[in-house]
Amino acid sequence: MVCNSIFETLTMINNDKKQSVEEFVKTFNFDSCVFELLKFIEKDNERIKNLVISKYLKMPLSASEEEDILDYFISNSVFSAATLANPATSVVTEFLYEPKASSIIDKYFSASKGGDAIHSRIIRVEENLHLLIDKYLKNGKVLLGNLGGGPGRDVTDVFSKYYRDSDKVFSINIDKDKNALKRGKRMAERGGVADRIKFLDASFTRHKPKEKFDIIILVGVLCGLPTETCILLLKKIKPMLAKGGSIMVSNVAPKMLQDDPFTYFIMNDIMGWSLVFKEEAVLKDIFKKAGFEWQRNFTDDYGFHNMGVGVKKKSIFK
Repeated sequence: MVCNSIFETLTMINNDKKQSVEEFVKTFNFDSCVFELLKFIEKDNERIKNLVISKYLKMPLSASEEEDILDYFISNSVFSAATLANPATSVVTEFLYEPKASSIIDKYFSASKGGDAIHSRIIRVEENLHLLIDKYLKNGKVLLGNLGGGPGRDVTDVFSKYYRDSDKVFSINIDKDKNALKRGKRMAERGGVADRIKFLDASFTRHKPKEKFDIIILVGVLCGLPTETCILLLKKIKPMLAKGGSIMVSNVAPKMLQDDPFTYFIMNDIMGWSLVFKEEAVLKDIFKKAGFEWQRNFTDDYGFHNMGVGVKKKSIFK
């Protein structure tokens, strides 16, 4: 009965040139922010609203119609324009960490579960990074490697909150985004920890540290990569980590696609930002095949990101 009801509703939507927002949202049980987004688009440009719904329903669109949807999002959303220009840019996540949206579309991304999960992710990363640093501080100085972390907001936050007066905690932040590094330096200066965070404009896969890291964090880097590539990448950076050192890695989980499909539809189908969702078991297997001992996993408040912690050979978790 439920399947028949959904089929009948979809048939009605498909046959209705006005593409009812109310019926569409009700059929898929979408959150209120989806309704608000589509009603805004409908008021501004009903044709685009119809095309967006049609695209979600996998109805055939012409190349010009596809381009019209993309142009609309780019013209009406800073977040969309930044994502399309470079999905890997830290501008995307920074936008969600400090939402200052003015357009309805940008506000949607912050209000969606997927957007809020990004904000929750950095909070959990900072909590767990603090715990790791404290464990290694028992052995003396701690050197942290933040690889592909953009401006390194997470490390700066932890340092400024817990280790502002410490002379035993240091970090090297490596990223190829020069603008992100400049922003990171300003953040570190404001946080009073600029003297203990070095920012390197480079590819972290080619970095050969003079001193091996006690902790490496890799947040958001693996999300768009297939499993085999993730294994190769972790093997590549493994020599940078000291024996007994810890690595913290995040990857988007299938629960995001299940619980917030419309946001991923916009990101993937409209803006072309594809993700490779991985369960905790897959992330655990990546660690094993890359030569790390799996220790534990934690998630954001929604369970949209799996964040694994492993060690090189020798575990500090007893």
